Amino acid sequence: MRGVLSTKQLNRIKHEILFMFEECEVVSYPIDCFAIAKKLYYVLRPYSSLSPDEYQKALSIDPDGYSTVEKNPDTGMNEYVIYYNDSVNEGRMRWTIFHEIGHIYLGHHDHPDNSQTVIEEAEADFFAKYTIAPPPLINIAKCECPMDIAVRFKVSGQASIYLFVYYRKWMEFGPREYEPFELEMLQLFQAA
Repeated sequence: MRGVLSTKQLNRIKHEILFMFEECEVVSYPIDCFAIAKKLYYVLRPYSSLSPDEYQKALSIDPDGYSTVEKNPDTGMNEYVIYYNDSVNEGRMRWTIFHEIGHIYLGHHDHPDNSQTVIEEAEADFFAKYTIAPPPLINIAKCECPMDIAVRFKVSGQASIYLFVYYRKWMEFGPREYEPFELEMLQLFQAA
């Protein structure tokens, strides 16, 4: 999905992530997807909590996880629900939850047919990547290799390589000074 999103779209998502960090009072890493979901009133349902039939249905929808809008039977109100596979490694599980938080937080469930477009998938992927280990925090954490990222940000080995490549590109091709929203993020994490 490389190149699907414009710089303007990426910057909008970065700002949304900073706003979410502020709203959820996120001030340390590794960033806790469970705490964020709870503060945003998103319901988390692990696949292991499902009946055998529901479990098979969930796996057929997505082996890692998905999000949806459901009516709460007690209140009659709609709520966002994230289903996630809790039998995978912790890093992959956290990535999936952040991806689904991205779908919800960016408003992807706000259209009637509830289908995900290529753009929305790219946005949710970027949301997960930038939320789980933002380059300014990787820099402040002095991560020198993918393993440093895996340990400090609790991501899978595969994700740590992906994040390290992204971080190196940010260092090489990004602005020479922190962007204003990056400074705000560093201040939030008291790392500036």
